[in-house]
Amino acid sequence: MAKIFKLGFVLLVITAVTGLILGGVYTLTLEPIRIAKEKEKMEALAATLPGAAEFKQLEVENDPTGIIKEVNEGSKDGEVLGYNITVTPKGYGGPVEVVVGIANDGLVKGIKILSHEETPGLGAKAAAQPFMGQFEDKKAALFAVTKNPPASDEEISAISGATITSSAVVTGVNTAVRYWRSRIMGEGGAGGLDELDGLSGASAQ
Repeated sequence: MAKIFKLGFVLLVITAVTGLILGGVYTLTLEPIRIAKEKEKMEALAATLPGAAEFKQLEVENDPTGIIKEVNEGSKDGEVLGYNITVTPKGYGGPVEVVVGIANDGLVKGIKILSHEETPGLGAKAAAQPFMGQFEDKKAALFAVTKNPPASDEEISAISGATITSSAVVTGVNTAVRYWRSRIMGEGGAGGLDELDGLSGASAQ
């Protein structure tokens, strides 16, 4: 009996020490992880709004979609050049965090995917070219996914075998465009954020 208690005590000590070590490692890595994520975010803001050097986070105003995570105003030398709108539409594997840069001239300057849980080799391709490049320097209109070669600037060619992911990203970009129109530019009528009737999807990835 004494031997059992002794073994139990040893195991308890080992577990406690291991827990303390793991807790210490976790605490030590929190700050470096936060710094790395902040750096990645700032790089995404700069990449999707070329020319902007300073970014000011704004309050998200009345978002009925629930997927607008953050809005930043991009400027250089005091002149506002445009806005970065971060959205989190639901993809095949989970939320897809997308930064959308829209300049004051009404062009989507680019998009950047910060995080996703999409399938490697399929939906994960959304975070790379040529898919992301399809949005660059396009008029901030409402885009649509197509499985065929795009027939207009508003059509985005889906990733083969990853229609859900493609639709999710397009939904996110469209939500950003709607927010930019209605909340930032103050435009009313069709295409405003309040007319958004739900997130689009597709049948299979």
